[in-house]
This record gives sequence, structure tokens and C-alpha cells, in this order.
Amino acid sequence: MSEDIKDLTVPESDQIEVVEESITLNPIDLDKATTWEDFISLWMISKDIDMRNQWFKGDISNRVAIVHGEGSLTKFAQDVQEKLTTIESYRRVSRAFPKDMRNLNLSWTHYFIASFTDSFKKGASKFEGDARFGWVEKANDEGWSTTRLAEEIKKQHALVDSKQAIFDYYDNYLGKVSHVLCHMEKNQITKEEAQKLLDKLMEIHGEFTTYLEDVK
Repeated sequence: MSEDIKDLTVPESDQIEVVEESITLNPIDLDKATTWEDFISLWMISKDIDMRNQWFKGDISNRVAIVHGEGSLTKFAQDVQEKLTTIESYRRVSRAFPKDMRNLNLSWTHYFIASFTDSFKKGASKFEGDARFGWVEKANDEGWSTTRLAEEIKKQHALVDSKQAIFDYYDNYLGKVSHVLCHMEKNQITKEEAQKLLDKLMEIHGEFTTYLEDVK
């Protein structure tokens, strides 16, 4: 999924201007919260901020490539201590969906999966086709989970772009899970609790193995 470092030309349409109403969370608001609705509101604001951060990371990555050239993303990834594939994933999704398509009731991962139903043409620095828009709209209308969206795309044989990028995304995600688990405060849990965690991991392993059985 790496961009061609020789292609330094990025069309003006890719130069995303981010102008959105600012959203912030103030600790004072949490201290003042008392009603159920107050806490629901704060939680939803937090989710909105998380979503916007993922889009903004993509817009930042795209702007870095515009200003400093495609080859700069490798150094940028090193300096911000992220894997290059993660940077490229954020950038891909931001390039795939303009701002007016980013407000659906979906997670960033929905958009990421749908982006692979269209091919990104490096020479032209743009996506070919608009199938991805239909898929996110369908997922939004039907209330699909990311798993359901991936399944529907697979059924229609609609995945047309790099499968490697999808593997890299989940491989990176599992790496982060591994890091969290292997750096937990193990001295703060009992032997019984440790066994419960191991049992849960084995349960997940079994479910995941079954889910992947039909992969060819």
C-alpha cells in the first residue's frame, strides 16, 4: 500500500482544508455532571473527538506528503513513532472520503474497509470509481457492523484494492493488543483472575479460528 515515492505531484483536490466546529472536553464539565443525560452527552462527545482525531491524522499525513513529498512519510512515521502502514492507512481513508461523507453513523474502520472497493491510482493520485460511497451509505442505512460490512463486500466480490493493507491494519492492531497484555500490572491481579484472562484469550482464539476456516 506504500505510495510511489517518485510521484511527488498531489492534485489540488487532495489538499484537504479542515474547517470544523471545535469540540473539546473540559474536566470541569465532568465534575459538574450529575444526571444520566450529562454522562451520555460527555461520552458521545468523547466518541466524536476520537473519530475526528482519526480523520485528522489522515489529513495530517496527506499534508505532510504534499509539502515534503511522498518519500517523507517514512521519516514522519519514525518521528511520530508509528508504523508507516498505520500512517498510510490513515491517509488512504482521508483521501478516499471527502468531508461531506465523513459524518455518517459509522466507525473509522467502516470507512477503511469500504475504501478497498475502489482502486487508488498512484499515477493520477486519485481513486478510480465511487463504489466506496455506496458501501458506507449501505452500512449506515442498514446499521451494519464492520464485520458485516466486510462480509457483504466479500459476498459481492467487491474488494478490488490491496488486500495486504487490510492484513497490515489488523496485524498492527493485534500487535498493540499484545503490547497492552504483556505490559499489564500483573502484580495487581490474583492467580484466579489471571486464569480467567487466559481462558478468555483461548475462547477468542477458538472463535477466531472458526471464523477464518473458510479463508482460501
